[in-house]
Amino acid sequence: MHSLSQLIARLQPESLALGAITALAVAVVAGLLLAGRLQRRRLLLSLRLEQMTRNQRRLEDENNRLRDHCQSLEDQCRRLAGRNAGLEEALALAKQQAREQMEFFRQSRRQLEQDFRLLAQEVLSEKGERLAAEHEAGIRGLLEPVREQLRDFRKKVEDVYDRESRDRVAMIREIEHLKRLNERISADAIRLTDALRGSSKVQGQWGEMLLEKLLEDSGLRRGSEFDTQVAMQNGDGERQQPDVIVHLPGGREIIIDAKVSLTAYVRAHQATDRKQQEQLLARHVESVKKHVAGLSAKRYQDLLDLGNLDFVLLFIPVEGAFQAALGRRPEMLQEAMRKKVILCSPSSLLAILRTIHHLWRLDEQNRNSLAIAKQAGNLYDKFVGFAEAFEEIGLRLDQTRKSWQTAKKRLVTGRGNLVSRARALRELGVEPGRELPDSLTGRDST
Repeated sequence: MHSLSQLIARLQPESLALGAITALAVAVVAGLLLAGRLQRRRLLLSLRLEQMTRNQRRLEDENNRLRDHCQSLEDQCRRLAGRNAGLEEALALAKQQAREQMEFFRQSRRQLEQDFRLLAQEVLSEKGERLAAEHEAGIRGLLEPVREQLRDFRKKVEDVYDRESRDRVAMIREIEHLKRLNERISADAIRLTDALRGSSKVQGQWGEMLLEKLLEDSGLRRGSEFDTQVAMQNGDGERQQPDVIVHLPGGREIIIDAKVSLTAYVRAHQATDRKQQEQLLARHVESVKKHVAGLSAKRYQDLLDLGNLDFVLLFIPVEGAFQAALGRRPEMLQEAMRKKVILCSPSSLLAILRTIHHLWRLDEQNRNSLAIAKQAGNLYDKFVGFAEAFEEIGLRLDQTRKSWQTAKKRLVTGRGNLVSRARALRELGVEPGRELPDSLTGRDST
């Protein structure tokens, strides 16, 4: 019994040590597991934070790009507005200068006529009436061309003012006309689609006909602002014939080609099954894309001289077909632009053509303003010539009066004058048939 107690006493510390070691091992394992779990969670959070950072950076880049694009558009709008304001200010300044010059010419003419009358009254005596009449006729001959040029100049200025007023009224009317014309074109296009579905050649001819009608309705003139079916050769010597070449002010040009794609569009419009309609619209989009690719491959813009626009306009005559293609594939506009092709519907093309027509009218007004300025310069040169001639006439009148006074002195008052000699001859017995005027003999002073 005593030995058993001793054995138990020896085993008890060893058991306690073993239990402590076991507990410590369990705690270490638990700590490792917890640390691993925390490490994974920390790693997951780090990945999420990194992804959120990338997303934030991407959104910031997109925001900066959009902000730069908006700023570019605003700068462009400001430049256009500034240019328009500059043109209007230049035109207003030219008008103001023309009015001031005309008023100056009128006042100068009145002043010159008045000064000349006063000078003529002071200088010319009773004996110089005939000479004054001759000089007055000469002055009229000098003034008449100036007066005629003043009338022509005033008429041109008034014509410019009247044309500008008519242009403003015409612009308002044209806007309404464009609206009605667009509605009519859309309606006509829908009515013609059934007749045009069968033949691609007929579709092409109809598209060219509608394009020419739009050109004429926009105010552009055939043979002046645009030409149709012009045969040209590319760099390889191949013959090419674009539908229309539109001429721009400044010697630039732009090519328009009409492409009609109606078959799939009309069938899609008539289809009742949704799936079939989607398939036909997809075929319609592919047809338009083929037209874009074909027109891009022709490189019509290379036929023009350097410095012209490096793209061509592809005209789709049916507004609904144009909208259907873009509605199905909105990025088609950008894709076509990358291929140097601009897609146009009747409404957008008409707006472009009206803008070109307005540019031609502005160009004509600018040319008229330059002509008026040149005419004013010529008129000023004429006025300077008249002033010089007028000054020369005054000098000649002074010289004439001095010569007349010298001759009169020799005739009447000077030593050995002719009047005293004639009187002496009469006293010697000469019987004249005529008497000297009293103004020469001095009898009119009594």
